[in-house]
Amino acid sequence: MDILFRPGSDKKAVSLPRETAKDLAIDELLDSISNIKEERDIVSKVMMTLPCNISDIEFRRNILSDLLENTALCDELSDCIGELFVLKNYGGGYKSMRKQDGNLFSLLEDLRELQVYANVTEKLAKCLSSYELGSEGLKALRDEQLDVLSSDGFKEMKDDLNTMIEDLSVVRGCLVGVNFTPDLNIKEVAAIEFVPYHYRPKYSLAEKLTTTTLFTPESIGFKRAHNLVPDPLLASMAPKLQKHLKHHYTDLKKAFVKYADFDSRSITNSYEGLTFYLAMARFGRSLRKNGYEICFPTNVDGTTFSIKGLYNIRLALTGEKDIVRNDFSFTPDERIFILTGPNRGGKTILEQGIGIASLMTSLGLFVTASSCDGIPFRNILTHFPIDENQTINYGRLGEEAMRIKTIVEEADDKTLILFNETYSTTSSTDGLYLSKDLIRILKERGSYVIFNTHIHDLARDTSEMDAWEGQGRIVSIVMEHKDNKNTFKVKRAAPDTSSFARIIAEKYGITYEQMKSKKVSPD
Repeated sequence: MDILFRPGSDKKAVSLPRETAKDLAIDELLDSISNIKEERDIVSKVMMTLPCNISDIEFRRNILSDLLENTALCDELSDCIGELFVLKNYGGGYKSMRKQDGNLFSLLEDLRELQVYANVTEKLAKCLSSYELGSEGLKALRDEQLDVLSSDGFKEMKDDLNTMIEDLSVVRGCLVGVNFTPDLNIKEVAAIEFVPYHYRPKYSLAEKLTTTTLFTPESIGFKRAHNLVPDPLLASMAPKLQKHLKHHYTDLKKAFVKYADFDSRSITNSYEGLTFYLAMARFGRSLRKNGYEICFPTNVDGTTFSIKGLYNIRLALTGEKDIVRNDFSFTPDERIFILTGPNRGGKTILEQGIGIASLMTSLGLFVTASSCDGIPFRNILTHFPIDENQTINYGRLGEEAMRIKTIVEEADDKTLILFNETYSTTSSTDGLYLSKDLIRILKERGSYVIFNTHIHDLARDTSEMDAWEGQGRIVSIVMEHKDNKNTFKVKRAAPDTSSFARIIAEKYGITYEQMKSKKVSPD
């Protein structure tokens, strides 16, 4: 079963834009979650796809909660993951190629696949039956494996496997009879016999020869001047040995016919989901171990997104200990927030932290906060400053226009949109005009928005924007600056443009008083 979605789910989901991954620094997060490529790729794939159904989100949350609190269970499941990976690689295109070949090697590979399937089914069932489980997903996976184990088909397969493996186990070596001509050329291969013991060669040279692999192009000859020259003995032996092998394993092939259409996907479909959950559980325990608080969102089918004690997970990844936390809420009546504040006052860190927490909520994961009463957004769109090198075709304003047009087209009342210094390259007058139009259409769409901007006039008087059609009011919030210091706390207030300008001027020594006190050197 696919344990990323509840049984019976339509598996409807939305893929996030690559800009969202970049703006929320998801790659940085992935680097801390896993340094194993296969695992990292799976986590990345899952994190960039938001499930649309609340029941799927709760389904995931409950599975992760089970694993986060049970290290021993995770350790045993990790052992199963290795075998699931092997079993997964036996299937797909590789299995189709084996069916087309129909040779002895393919038959033995099919047998190995069947053996791995039997082993991992038993191991997974035993593991999941050894612990108290609370999640519907892990219980369903456990019950599915127990049903397989108790079926007559599985018992018959196990008996057949044991018989086939026993037949194979008696073969330890083979004797080959070769007739030579008087000048020691190969006349014929006269006899081949499989024996239940290892052949003991008489000469040391023979010991070295018997360690070579018979059935590779390199072993049926030797290289001379970069050209492959056939070895006449091996060339004569190969077809006869292959024929004898087929005859020897006729009974094996007959016994295996009933499993020719065996499909292991019933269990390998859980591979990606288990890999994802185990990686996230390990990551969550690591955060806790290092003293960082995490929690699972509650009331995900409500109407608000209220988070308390939020901190940006990126700060934790750097080892920062004294992280300032903030509270923040979206409600049906307050959907659009205009965020202003001094440079390096924490605007981007706050906005990004809210974005990452929203993403984790929508995936059914834990968030870095004290508590979260969170509706999951069905889509998360972002517009952060872009590298100037990427604006060569349209220019900065042209690039912004193209991306904003796409964002508006995708926006609805279940979308979170994060803007960071949008229209910062235009004049204040033009930026104000363009920003108002953008906020107006998003208010009509009912989207949830944080508009981080340097255009303070946008937030100074929100009464005009409150009168526009659409849901909710426009709220001005600022990053607090107190006693000439940035507190990195967010509060509801109108922007203080002169105060922010004064802070910047004093920092760089360009206030009137600072510049007048300095002597001007004559030319």
